[in-house]
Amino acid sequence: MLTGRQRAVAEVDLEAIRHNVRRLMRDLPEGAVHCAVVKADGYGHGAVPVARAALEAGATWLGVATAAEARELRAAGLTAPVLVFGPLTGADLADAAEAGAEAVAWSVPFLRAAARLGVRVHVKVDTGMGRLGVRPDEAAGLCARASEAGVLAGLMSHFATADEEDAAFFELQLGRFTELAAGLKRRYPGLLCHTANSAATLRGPRAHFDMVRTGIAMYGLAPANDDPFKDGLRPAMKLVSHLAGVREIGPGDSVGYGRTWIADEDTRIGVVPVGYADGVRRALGNTGEVLVAGRRCPIVGRISMDQMTVRLPGGWGRPGDEVVLFGAAGDGVAGGASVAWTWPSAPRLDDRGTPRILCEEVAALLGTINYEVTCDVAPRVVRRYRGEAPAA
Repeated sequence: MLTGRQRAVAEVDLEAIRHNVRRLMRDLPEGAVHCAVVKADGYGHGAVPVARAALEAGATWLGVATAAEARELRAAGLTAPVLVFGPLTGADLADAAEAGAEAVAWSVPFLRAAARLGVRVHVKVDTGMGRLGVRPDEAAGLCARASEAGVLAGLMSHFATADEEDAAFFELQLGRFTELAAGLKRRYPGLLCHTANSAATLRGPRAHFDMVRTGIAMYGLAPANDDPFKDGLRPAMKLVSHLAGVREIGPGDSVGYGRTWIADEDTRIGVVPVGYADGVRRALGNTGEVLVAGRRCPIVGRISMDQMTVRLPGGWGRPGDEVVLFGAAGDGVAGGASVAWTWPSAPRLDDRGTPRILCEEVAALLGTINYEVTCDVAPRVVRRYRGEAPAA
């Protein structure tokens, strides 16, 4: 049946992005700025539209992982400062220089290469993440070299456990960075010091320094993978498809590859034209739920590359009905707040009475994190934006 719907759409509410940026900036100390992290195509939401919305809401920096991502922002006409977080090869560094982006440095050879190209650098200190970065006792030396070369811009680190309830290691990292930043700021007054990710930003001003870098919370997702609404965040993405067909099967009939689900009674089955090639993980078969015309229905059978099947209550569901994989039913893309609930049982309604499936709920079923749920939404899924600023 032709319904006029796209087979799968990721609806992104840009007003929710703006709301989240304003919320995250609410408690920043005077003079501190916000870096909107739009790497990985804006965590699947679309880097350029998200970046524009974040800048409209007050962000002044953009963060990416690769030089190619920086070039994409520049090609779209965005002129805000861009910081490339990831390690760069020589060719990548040249691309970053061409894009007018700043880079992260933790070695003398990289610093020399950056200086030759005039790329300003943020010296990265490993305060406990255990990945890239100089030791705290090496930071002053690398900052001195960068300053002498005229390319020193910032000092940064990254938290390993800011999203965990036990704050002991977070406090250890924060203490290390605070001490280091204080000494280096005295030596280099214009040094931009930053270490707060989304979780640390929500913990309060002690970790804010001169700039915060927020990714997951900007998209309305909970850094701790619990309830985004408790922190005043609004989920920005809704993944939606539709019922392509409805059929009746009898006891003993099965659906999907491998016959992993067999009906034990007369059953109404809906076929949804979306699958793991669209980012709906195969592991949700016989485990997850969707919203069909606002009503929760279980996924039955294995999820295929391009299709999946759901069990419908008697008489419920017609071809063309909306099927929500995550997000709110109907037009409730953003807004609302959860009713009282205890994790991991998910809220069934927000305070508008709108049925909703949270990314955090899907992530819990998959044994993963909400980041992966939105990043997995495939390029072939159409992105549709709400709340775009009117054309100039």
